[in-house]
Amino acid sequence: MKSWAVFLVAFVFLALPCAAETPAAPLKAHPTLWTVHGKNSTVYLFGSIHLLPPNLVWRDERIDNAIRAADTFVFETALDSDMATKFIAAHGSLPAGQSLKALLPDAAQEDLAADMAAVKLPEERFDTRRPWVVSVVLETVRATESGASPASGVDVTIMADAAASAKPVRYLETFEQQMALLAPADPALELKTFEAFLKDFRNEGDELPAIIRAWSAGDQDKLAKLTLHSLAEDPAGRKRLIDDRNKAWITSIAHMLDSESGTFLVTVGALHLLGHDGVPALLRQRGYKVDGP
Repeated sequence: MKSWAVFLVAFVFLALPCAAETPAAPLKAHPTLWTVHGKNSTVYLFGSIHLLPPNLVWRDERIDNAIRAADTFVFETALDSDMATKFIAAHGSLPAGQSLKALLPDAAQEDLAADMAAVKLPEERFDTRRPWVVSVVLETVRATESGASPASGVDVTIMADAAASAKPVRYLETFEQQMALLAPADPALELKTFEAFLKDFRNEGDELPAIIRAWSAGDQDKLAKLTLHSLAEDPAGRKRLIDDRNKAWITSIAHMLDSESGTFLVTVGALHLLGHDGVPALLRQRGYKVDGP
Protein backbone atom coordinates (compact mmCIF):
# COMPACT_ATOMS: atom_id res chain seq x y z
CA MET A 1 0.00 0.00 0.00
CA LYS A 2 1.56 3.26 -1.15
CA SER A 3 0.46 6.91 -1.43
CA TRP A 4 -2.77 5.94 -3.24
CA ALA A 5 -3.86 4.11 -0.11
CA VAL A 6 -5.25 7.30 1.44
CA PHE A 7 -8.05 7.11 -1.12
CA LEU A 8 -9.13 3.66 0.08
CA VAL A 9 -8.71 3.34 3.83
CA ALA A 10 -11.22 5.87 5.19
CA PHE A 11 -14.02 3.48 6.00
CA VAL A 12 -11.95 0.53 7.23
CA PHE A 13 -10.09 1.55 10.35
CA LEU A 14 -9.95 0.01 13.79
CA ALA A 15 -11.02 1.91 16.89
CA LEU A 16 -7.72 3.07 18.33
CA PRO A 17 -7.07 5.51 21.19
CA CYS A 18 -6.12 8.93 19.86
CA ALA A 19 -4.66 11.97 21.50
CA ALA A 20 -7.04 14.88 22.00
CA GLU A 21 -6.97 17.30 19.11
CA THR A 22 -5.95 20.92 19.59
CA PRO A 23 -8.16 23.26 17.52
CA ALA A 24 -6.19 24.80 14.67
CA ALA A 25 -6.76 27.93 12.61
CA PRO A 26 -8.92 27.34 9.53
CA LEU A 27 -7.14 26.77 6.24
CA LYS A 28 -8.82 27.60 2.93
CA ALA A 29 -8.78 25.13 0.03
CA HIS A 30 -9.91 25.40 -3.59
CA PRO A 31 -10.11 21.83 -4.94
CA THR A 32 -11.04 21.19 -8.54
CA LEU A 33 -14.65 20.67 -9.60
CA TRP A 34 -15.51 19.47 -13.10
CA THR A 35 -18.84 19.99 -14.91
CA VAL A 36 -19.93 17.54 -17.63
CA HIS A 37 -22.80 18.46 -19.94
CA GLY A 38 -25.25 15.80 -21.14
CA LYS A 39 -28.35 15.88 -23.32
CA ASN A 40 -30.73 16.67 -20.47
CA SER A 41 -28.44 16.36 -17.48
CA THR A 42 -25.42 17.79 -15.75
CA VAL A 43 -22.80 15.74 -13.93
CA TYR A 44 -20.45 17.37 -11.43
CA LEU A 45 -17.23 15.43 -10.80
CA PHE A 46 -15.51 16.04 -7.49
CA GLY A 47 -12.33 14.33 -6.33
CA SER A 48 -12.28 13.19 -2.74
CA ILE A 49 -9.51 12.71 -0.26
CA HIS A 50 -10.98 10.39 2.32
CA LEU A 51 -8.95 11.72 5.28
CA LEU A 52 -8.61 15.48 5.83
CA PRO A 53 -7.69 17.85 8.67
CA PRO A 54 -10.78 19.14 10.51
CA ASN A 55 -9.65 22.76 10.07
CA LEU A 56 -9.42 22.56 6.26
CA VAL A 57 -12.25 24.61 4.73
CA TRP A 58 -12.83 23.15 1.25
CA ARG A 59 -16.54 23.87 0.79
CA ASP A 60 -16.58 27.07 -1.24
CA GLU A 61 -19.46 28.58 -3.23
CA ARG A 62 -18.88 26.33 -6.27
CA ILE A 63 -19.06 23.13 -4.26
CA ASP A 64 -21.98 24.27 -2.11
CA ASN A 65 -23.88 25.18 -5.29
CA ALA A 66 -23.18 21.72 -6.74
CA ILE A 67 -24.38 20.06 -3.53
CA ARG A 68 -27.57 22.13 -3.49
CA ALA A 69 -28.20 21.56 -7.20
CA ALA A 70 -27.71 17.80 -7.07
CA ASP A 71 -30.81 15.72 -7.63
CA THR A 72 -28.80 12.53 -7.11
CA PHE A 73 -25.58 11.91 -5.17
CA VAL A 74 -23.16 9.28 -6.49
CA PHE A 75 -20.24 7.77 -4.53
CA GLU A 76 -17.73 4.97 -5.00
CA THR A 77 -19.38 2.79 -2.37
CA ALA A 78 -21.31 3.00 0.88
CA LEU A 79 -19.23 3.94 3.93
CA ASP A 80 -20.70 1.37 6.26
CA SER A 81 -18.74 0.88 9.47
CA ASP A 82 -20.86 -2.11 10.49
CA MET A 83 -20.10 -3.88 7.22
CA ALA A 84 -16.42 -3.00 7.60
CA THR A 85 -16.36 -4.44 11.12
CA LYS A 86 -18.02 -7.65 9.95
CA PHE A 87 -15.65 -7.93 6.97
CA ILE A 88 -12.60 -7.53 9.19
CA ALA A 89 -14.00 -10.09 11.61
CA ALA A 90 -14.51 -12.56 8.76
CA HIS A 91 -11.45 -11.82 6.63
CA GLY A 92 -8.98 -9.89 8.77
CA SER A 93 -7.30 -12.62 10.81
CA LEU A 94 -4.66 -15.19 9.98
CA PRO A 95 -5.50 -18.90 10.23
CA ALA A 96 -5.42 -20.24 13.79
CA GLY A 97 -1.89 -20.76 15.04
CA GLN A 98 -0.23 -18.43 12.52
CA SER A 99 1.84 -15.42 13.54
CA LEU A 100 2.30 -12.43 11.24
CA LYS A 101 5.84 -11.90 12.49
CA ALA A 102 6.74 -15.55 11.90
CA LEU A 103 5.54 -15.31 8.28
CA LEU A 104 8.02 -12.53 7.55
CA PRO A 105 11.74 -12.81 6.77
CA ASP A 106 14.17 -11.25 9.24
CA ALA A 107 14.48 -7.91 7.42
CA ALA A 108 10.71 -7.51 7.18
CA GLN A 109 10.35 -8.41 10.87
CA GLU A 110 12.70 -5.54 11.69
CA ASP A 111 10.72 -3.20 9.44
CA LEU A 112 7.46 -4.23 11.11
CA ALA A 113 8.85 -3.55 14.57
CA ALA A 114 10.23 -0.17 13.52
CA ASP A 115 7.03 0.85 11.73
CA MET A 116 4.86 -0.09 14.69
CA ALA A 117 7.16 1.79 17.04
CA ALA A 118 7.07 4.85 14.75
CA VAL A 119 3.31 5.19 15.27
CA LYS A 120 3.39 3.92 18.87
CA LEU A 121 1.36 0.75 18.28
CA PRO A 122 2.03 -2.49 20.20
CA GLU A 123 3.23 -5.02 17.65
CA GLU A 124 1.86 -8.01 19.56
CA ARG A 125 -1.69 -6.62 19.36
CA PHE A 126 -1.72 -7.21 15.61
CA ASP A 127 0.31 -10.41 15.35
CA THR A 128 -2.73 -12.50 14.41
CA ARG A 129 -4.03 -10.02 11.85
CA ARG A 130 -3.66 -10.40 8.11
CA PRO A 131 -1.11 -8.11 6.45
CA TRP A 132 -3.73 -5.98 4.69
CA VAL A 133 -5.35 -5.10 8.02
CA VAL A 134 -2.02 -4.03 9.51
CA SER A 135 -1.34 -1.91 6.43
CA VAL A 136 -4.67 -0.14 6.85
CA VAL A 137 -4.05 0.42 10.57
CA LEU A 138 -0.57 1.84 9.99
CA GLU A 139 -1.74 4.17 7.21
CA THR A 140 -4.75 5.38 9.16
CA VAL A 141 -2.89 5.98 12.44
CA ARG A 142 -0.16 7.90 10.63
CA ALA A 143 -2.80 9.98 8.86
CA THR A 144 -4.52 10.84 12.12
CA GLU A 145 -1.18 11.73 13.69
CA SER A 146 -0.63 14.23 10.87
CA GLY A 147 -3.97 15.83 11.73
CA ALA A 148 -6.18 14.13 9.14
CA SER A 149 -9.34 12.23 10.00
CA PRO A 150 -11.87 10.03 8.16
CA ALA A 151 -14.60 12.00 9.93
CA SER A 152 -13.48 15.14 8.06
CA GLY A 153 -13.10 13.45 4.69
CA VAL A 154 -14.99 14.62 1.63
CA ASP A 155 -17.09 11.45 1.34
CA VAL A 156 -18.35 11.53 4.91
CA THR A 157 -19.18 15.23 4.66
CA ILE A 158 -21.09 15.05 1.38
CA MET A 159 -22.83 11.83 2.41
CA ALA A 160 -24.16 13.74 5.42
CA ASP A 161 -25.51 16.39 3.06
CA ALA A 162 -27.13 13.73 0.92
CA ALA A 163 -28.78 12.13 3.95
CA ALA A 164 -30.03 15.51 5.22
CA SER A 165 -31.52 16.33 1.82
CA ALA A 166 -33.25 12.93 1.55
CA LYS A 167 -32.24 12.85 -2.13
CA PRO A 168 -31.37 9.61 -3.97
CA VAL A 169 -27.91 8.12 -3.47
CA ARG A 170 -26.15 5.71 -5.83
CA TYR A 171 -22.89 3.78 -5.67
CA LEU A 172 -20.50 2.88 -8.48
CA GLU A 173 -19.19 -0.22 -6.69
CA THR A 174 -20.39 -2.68 -4.11
CA PHE A 175 -18.79 -2.80 -0.68
CA GLU A 176 -17.38 -6.24 -1.56
CA GLN A 177 -15.73 -4.89 -4.71
CA GLN A 178 -14.11 -2.08 -2.75
CA MET A 179 -12.87 -4.40 -0.02
CA ALA A 180 -11.34 -6.76 -2.58
CA LEU A 181 -8.94 -3.94 -3.48
CA LEU A 182 -7.57 -3.97 0.06
CA ALA A 183 -7.68 -7.69 0.82
CA PRO A 184 -5.93 -9.72 -1.91
CA ALA A 185 -7.19 -13.25 -2.48
CA ASP A 186 -3.64 -14.58 -2.98
CA PRO A 187 -1.85 -14.90 0.42
CA ALA A 188 1.60 -15.02 -1.20
CA LEU A 189 0.92 -11.79 -3.11
CA GLU A 190 -0.51 -10.18 0.00
CA LEU A 191 2.63 -11.01 1.99
CA LYS A 192 4.97 -9.81 -0.78
CA THR A 193 3.07 -6.53 -1.06
CA PHE A 194 3.14 -6.14 2.71
CA GLU A 195 6.91 -6.58 2.85
CA ALA A 196 7.37 -3.81 0.29
CA PHE A 197 4.91 -1.62 2.20
CA LEU A 198 6.80 -2.11 5.48
CA LYS A 199 10.10 -1.22 3.84
CA ASP A 200 8.77 2.09 2.49
CA PHE A 201 6.37 3.10 5.26
CA ARG A 202 8.67 5.26 7.36
CA ASN A 203 10.06 7.05 4.30
CA GLU A 204 6.62 8.17 3.13
CA GLY A 205 5.55 10.03 6.25
CA ASP A 206 5.29 13.44 4.54
CA GLU A 207 3.22 12.27 1.56
CA LEU A 208 -0.28 12.79 2.94
CA PRO A 209 0.26 16.47 3.90
CA ALA A 210 1.76 17.03 0.43
CA ILE A 211 -1.20 15.29 -1.22
CA ILE A 212 -3.64 17.43 0.76
CA ARG A 213 -1.77 20.62 -0.22
CA ALA A 214 -1.85 19.70 -3.91
CA TRP A 215 -5.55 18.76 -3.76
CA SER A 216 -6.35 21.96 -1.87
CA ALA A 217 -4.63 24.04 -4.53
CA GLY A 218 -6.31 22.21 -7.41
CA ASP A 219 -2.85 21.27 -8.71
CA GLN A 220 -3.67 18.18 -10.77
CA ASP A 221 -0.14 17.65 -12.08
CA LYS A 222 1.37 17.69 -8.59
CA LEU A 223 -1.39 15.46 -7.26
CA ALA A 224 -0.75 12.94 -10.04
CA LYS A 225 2.96 12.84 -9.26
CA LEU A 226 2.30 12.25 -5.58
CA THR A 227 -0.41 9.60 -5.93
CA LEU A 228 0.29 7.71 -9.15
CA HIS A 229 4.10 7.49 -8.99
CA SER A 230 4.00 4.50 -6.67
CA LEU A 231 2.08 2.53 -9.31
CA ALA A 232 4.43 3.39 -12.18
CA GLU A 233 6.37 0.17 -11.72
CA ASP A 234 3.25 -1.89 -11.14
CA PRO A 235 1.13 -1.66 -14.30
CA ALA A 236 -1.00 -4.63 -13.25
CA GLY A 237 -1.76 -2.92 -9.95
CA ARG A 238 -2.62 0.35 -11.66
CA LYS A 239 -4.91 -1.48 -14.07
CA ARG A 240 -6.76 -3.19 -11.22
CA LEU A 241 -6.91 -0.20 -8.88
CA ILE A 242 -7.50 2.65 -11.31
CA ASP A 243 -7.85 2.06 -15.03
CA ASP A 244 -10.35 -0.81 -14.99
CA ARG A 245 -12.50 0.95 -12.43
CA ASN A 246 -12.44 4.26 -14.33
CA LYS A 247 -13.64 2.52 -17.48
CA ALA A 248 -16.42 0.74 -15.57
CA TRP A 249 -17.55 4.00 -13.97
CA ILE A 250 -17.63 5.75 -17.34
CA THR A 251 -20.41 3.40 -18.43
CA SER A 252 -22.57 4.48 -15.48
CA ILE A 253 -21.76 8.17 -15.90
CA ALA A 254 -22.46 8.04 -19.64
CA HIS A 255 -25.91 6.64 -18.87
CA MET A 256 -26.59 9.62 -16.61
CA LEU A 257 -25.52 11.97 -19.41
CA ASP A 258 -27.29 10.26 -22.30
CA SER A 259 -30.40 8.66 -20.86
CA GLU A 260 -31.36 10.57 -17.72
CA SER A 261 -32.27 14.11 -16.77
CA GLY A 262 -31.31 16.17 -13.74
CA THR A 263 -28.13 17.00 -11.89
CA PHE A 264 -25.73 14.40 -10.49
CA LEU A 265 -22.87 15.03 -8.07
CA VAL A 266 -20.31 12.23 -8.51
CA THR A 267 -17.73 12.08 -5.71
CA VAL A 268 -14.86 9.60 -6.13
CA GLY A 269 -11.24 9.34 -5.03
CA ALA A 270 -9.32 12.26 -6.50
CA LEU A 271 -6.73 10.10 -8.26
CA HIS A 272 -9.49 8.68 -10.51
CA LEU A 273 -9.89 12.12 -12.08
CA LEU A 274 -6.22 12.64 -12.97
CA GLY A 275 -4.38 12.51 -16.28
CA HIS A 276 -5.11 10.98 -19.67
CA ASP A 277 -6.79 7.93 -18.16
CA GLY A 278 -8.83 9.84 -15.61
CA VAL A 279 -12.61 10.07 -15.74
CA PRO A 280 -12.75 13.66 -17.15
CA ALA A 281 -10.31 12.76 -19.94
CA LEU A 282 -12.20 9.56 -20.79
CA LEU A 283 -15.45 11.51 -21.01
CA ARG A 284 -13.83 14.06 -23.33
CA GLN A 285 -12.61 11.21 -25.50
CA ARG A 286 -16.24 10.12 -25.84
CA GLY A 287 -17.19 13.58 -27.05
CA TYR A 288 -18.72 15.08 -23.93
CA LYS A 289 -18.16 18.74 -23.06
CA VAL A 290 -16.25 18.83 -19.76
CA ASP A 291 -15.55 22.13 -18.00
CA GLY A 292 -12.42 21.98 -15.87
CA PRO A 293 -8.70 21.23 -16.26
